[in-house]
Amino acid sequence: MKKIELEQVSKFYEKDVPIIEDLDLGIEEGSFTILLGPSGCGKSTTLRMIAGLEEVSGGTLKIDGRDMKNVQPGDRDIAMVFQNYAIYPTMTVRENIEFGLKNAKIPKAERRKRIEEIGGITGLTEYMNRKPNALSGGQRQRVALARAMVKNPQVFLMDEPLSNLDAKLRTQLRTELIELHQKLKSTFVYVTHDQVEAMSMGTHIVLMRDGKVMQQGTPEEIYDDPDNVFTAKFIGTPPMNVFRAEACPKSWKIPEQAHYIGFRPEHVRFFRPETESIELEGRIITREMLGAEILYKLDTPYGFLQARDYHTADKHEGNVRLWLSRGELCFFDSQENRIRSHMEEY
Repeated sequence: MKKIELEQVSKFYEKDVPIIEDLDLGIEEGSFTILLGPSGCGKSTTLRMIAGLEEVSGGTLKIDGRDMKNVQPGDRDIAMVFQNYAIYPTMTVRENIEFGLKNAKIPKAERRKRIEEIGGITGLTEYMNRKPNALSGGQRQRVALARAMVKNPQVFLMDEPLSNLDAKLRTQLRTELIELHQKLKSTFVYVTHDQVEAMSMGTHIVLMRDGKVMQQGTPEEIYDDPDNVFTAKFIGTPPMNVFRAEACPKSWKIPEQAHYIGFRPEHVRFFRPETESIELEGRIITREMLGAEILYKLDTPYGFLQARDYHTADKHEGNVRLWLSRGELCFFDSQENRIRSHMEEY
């Protein structure tokens, strides 16, 4: 069931200058959907339209099948968490969490029960009487989450809530948000430009560019089966290697209509695979040791490429031979869209 539906939705800030144009998007009930893309792609604007903080210029936006036109943000049964926390500095943790409940005229006993429950879930119980200036960044973000959760909304909207935290805290809170989603079974819509966050947290990813959806699907679908060059190069750390097809020899058996060829760094091998393969030579430029794996940057006759290898006793240096399994190659046309008609040949 679609929890949120956008049908031909457009957003204009100035006449004839669309930020988003004719956007069709369905967000499944109970999903952890990530709106992902570079700065200025329209992901935050989309989230704010769902929240009712931005007006829809054209098209229809529905939540639970109900048209949200003229429905105020407070009447949409949603909660939003921002990157700057937006918590009140003069209030204690308890008062911050309770604030919305008081405005909603929730009885005192019910307020106390909800706060205790949410405090336990978010790990804030022992901090209830502290003010925000006595909390760490991660604890403040938990207060913002708790204040949203205590309202028991059907939909959580989150706009880059972890971007102001250091790397260690981001990793910790990513895990906590995944667990929170599993506990609450609510619909999460989360905006980020960080594809590591998207891949690790989302059950569904919507990749956007220039106000348009470039691809949507599970993290596995988007990583393993990109629809276009943009998706192939945006998703993955490091991203997919993409060469112009004209630079590659005919022995690679590239489809006639292909203008670009791509392959993931982990598909580059330093040994000949048992499947039908392509051989090429390269010179190692850099070697990055990352614990269980090693990343290599190589110079080849067709351009620079990156290769991922497992950490073993073998240490590759200088000029090396490389192999690619033919079935792991991706081909793209002149418009940078995926060519799938030849996949069965490989």
